[in-house]
Amino acid sequence: MQDAAMTCYPKIRPPLLPTLSTPGMSVAGVDGCKAGWVVVRRNGDGCFEAPFVAKMLDALPPTDFVVIDIPIGLPASGKRDCDQIARNLLGPRRNSVFTGVRRPLLSKKTYEEANAWAKRNGAGISKQLWGITPKIHEVDQWITPERSRTFREGHPELSFFAVAGGPMRFAKKKPGGETERLEALASFIDRATVLRWLDEATAPGVAWDDIIDALALCRTAARVALGCHGQIPCNPPKDARGLPMEMVF
Repeated sequence: MQDAAMTCYPKIRPPLLPTLSTPGMSVAGVDGCKAGWVVVRRNGDGCFEAPFVAKMLDALPPTDFVVIDIPIGLPASGKRDCDQIARNLLGPRRNSVFTGVRRPLLSKKTYEEANAWAKRNGAGISKQLWGITPKIHEVDQWITPERSRTFREGHPELSFFAVAGGPMRFAKKKPGGETERLEALASFIDRATVLRWLDEATAPGVAWDDIIDALALCRTAARVALGCHGQIPCNPPKDARGLPMEMVF
């Protein structure tokens, strides 16, 4: 099946685009960082709050819709369709989507142990995927099927894909990457505010791209709130815990 056929776009409400105003509804984007979780939140009055770091997910303020860059629905074996579709959609940015996550990996103690198990059960895993396994485990311990209705999995590069109609030309840490992403978000938030955030960001363990990624995910959360988001796959399967194996953008 073609990836386009496996991508769903609910009906768009043109009067609310492109600013994605969500009157009375708060939205947030969450991206993992060395210090915990970077959060960019827009409250129900439409005002952006300065990015902050949450040490744990329970520290997040009550928010109507949240999109986070971390795998949520986890299979026991095999590959997730959403990862494969995302990689195909993103083309030159495909390597930003890590594949091979499976729930049994969360119980492994070392990369060598995890990779050996993964190879015996389909395919090995990258060190990048292993590096975020503690955060995947944290979310898996916290999330429930009820929470997953408004706390959705996304990916920053898919969020930018939704703005530009295609993958970003430049990798985010290459020359041109930051500018390209700021321009993509210009209709959602004024650039001066974002640049001020980046200048004032002093928390250890938080990089500029963590903030930009969280902001892109916040934009996706607004799309989810309005029902004008994309979803892959179109009818996502659920894992053994009843969590959808999907990405929204």
